[in-house]
Amino acid sequence: MAYHVYISNSGSEWFSHFLMDEQSGRLTPQPDLTLEGTPGAVATNAAGTLLFASLRSMKCFGSYAVDRASGALTPINTVALQDGAPYLITDKTDRFLLAAYYGSGHVSVHRIEQDGSLSAEPLQWIPTESHAHSIQTDPSNRFAFVPHTNPANAIYQFRFDATTGALAPNDPPKFQPATPEGPRHFVFHPRGDMLYSVNENGSTVTAHHFDTSRGTLEAFQVVSTLPDGFAGDNTTAEIRISPDGRFLYASNRGHDSLAVFGVAGDGTLELLDHTPTEPTPRFFALDPSGQFAYAVGQKSARLAAYSRDNQHGTLTPLETHEVGSGPLWITFVRKS
Repeated sequence: MAYHVYISNSGSEWFSHFLMDEQSGRLTPQPDLTLEGTPGAVATNAAGTLLFASLRSMKCFGSYAVDRASGALTPINTVALQDGAPYLITDKTDRFLLAAYYGSGHVSVHRIEQDGSLSAEPLQWIPTESHAHSIQTDPSNRFAFVPHTNPANAIYQFRFDATTGALAPNDPPKFQPATPEGPRHFVFHPRGDMLYSVNENGSTVTAHHFDTSRGTLEAFQVVSTLPDGFAGDNTTAEIRISPDGRFLYASNRGHDSLAVFGVAGDGTLELLDHTPTEPTPRFFALDPSGQFAYAVGQKSARLAAYSRDNQHGTLTPLETHEVGSGPLWITFVRKS
């Protein structure tokens, strides 16, 4: 079996395209896929038949049909935006596309039509604060969270109606860290009752208890992503957790590494290791099986592949590949 792997290159008007071997994790380069503008964040539906991209140079979203045999993308429609979106994701029903807007400090919801097109206008355009960096719904699809880096330094908490796509402020409407950590992206523990945020400004990860009935967060640990004694400049970018919930990973930009954490039964984190990676790892991802990790270097324009040890969480380098300018997103679609 194989996966199509798409690399979104923020400085190039195309996706880099690879085929990933599911057994070895090795990548075979394919022809680049031309787009209408320079891409940013990417989302797909669960079936992998639709792909949505933030075309940031054009301030629009593009919707595409995916040929899962060849990996080719066929444009369906584009919709204009008031601002470029650094993050987008589908809800758990694949009926709505949610996005966060860093510059203007908003979130939006677009309807996904049956033909895969996006509604011409957002169903909602909600102001939050500046530096809104990501958005996701929880495993139940009843709540949504929007981290904001400094100076807002908050995670906005919403209720989400999966029937209408409506977001409404939760009570309280936001979680405010006790110190200026600057939450950026987050993952849920597979168990569903904990959320981990990677904090851009603090170079930390925060572990939160997630109240699954109320949809609210409470922090219980903040841990550095850096080794003792590191004195250089650093910000964090991305976070991932293994499918079994035993290991968590976060990227350091400056130290240029992937931090490896062990996750205890109660959810607390222990920093175990640092794996050197490409300069300025703005984005990295685990493959759908969790056996391999892939990181892109914003400054190097290269993609690095690693195998992952399921018992110890460590990462072993496999290979590197050239990609486009300023890579910032990695997307997997199973090949049919």
